[in-house]
Amino acid sequence: MADKKDSSSGGVFYGNLEKNRNTESQLGWYQQMADFANENDWRPRDQAANFPVFATRQEITRFIEAYEFYNLIRTTPGCIIECGVASGFFLMAMAHFCAIFEGYHYTRRIIGFDTFEGFTEPSPEDLSSGAAHLKKGGLKFETHDLLQRAIELYDGNRPIGHIPKVELVKGDMSKTLPEFIESNPSLIVGMLHLDVDLFEPTKNTINLLMERIPKGGVIIFDEPNHKDYPGETIAMMQTVGIPNLRLERLPISTMAAYARVE
Repeated sequence: MADKKDSSSGGVFYGNLEKNRNTESQLGWYQQMADFANENDWRPRDQAANFPVFATRQEITRFIEAYEFYNLIRTTPGCIIECGVASGFFLMAMAHFCAIFEGYHYTRRIIGFDTFEGFTEPSPEDLSSGAAHLKKGGLKFETHDLLQRAIELYDGNRPIGHIPKVELVKGDMSKTLPEFIESNPSLIVGMLHLDVDLFEPTKNTINLLMERIPKGGVIIFDEPNHKDYPGETIAMMQTVGIPNLRLERLPISTMAAYARVE
């Protein structure tokens, strides 16, 4: 689900990763979509209100995928933890689904962890990747302040909006996650979304949070079996163990897989 901001090709969703994955003609089509959004006389708010007019098939698919993941834990208590917030697409999709389907379930919180400064230093387990962006500072999303404002506005349009629902935790997860757990001893995790791409933070997160996921809870691995992000799969192997997981995928998912705790 990760993507990289690049204003020359249309913003957050049409960045350097798209350049690596698509032909010149496909990239030309993405540029046409970016131009279509930029050059018409619709105000940005009107574009957002009519997003299927301006979104690509891939973006609509991502939204449906997020909804299907939410459905897996709709009746499972516990917080939704996202590790690797990036643009905030998944985080805010979960926030809206919670407001729509369980508006008064006030103990459900959505917590997003990210450095907002790109990758931390990769480990040796990550280095078989040929991806140019897999380096310290890679996939940098400077979205913290924007998302904080989006969360404030979100609170003004949901039931019991005075009770905090979405929280951003900025910094290196090797420090921020243990501190968060210590400050939140009652934490239960209904969904753990792992999208940090790297070995060390993925491994540490699983080790710290696995005991807080109840039966029926879900772990989402965003890039398992992906040669650009080997550290995620190796972390899975060294913690819970691949043979111990019933990994499944949604029919529309291109990369992500999930496992229920059994």
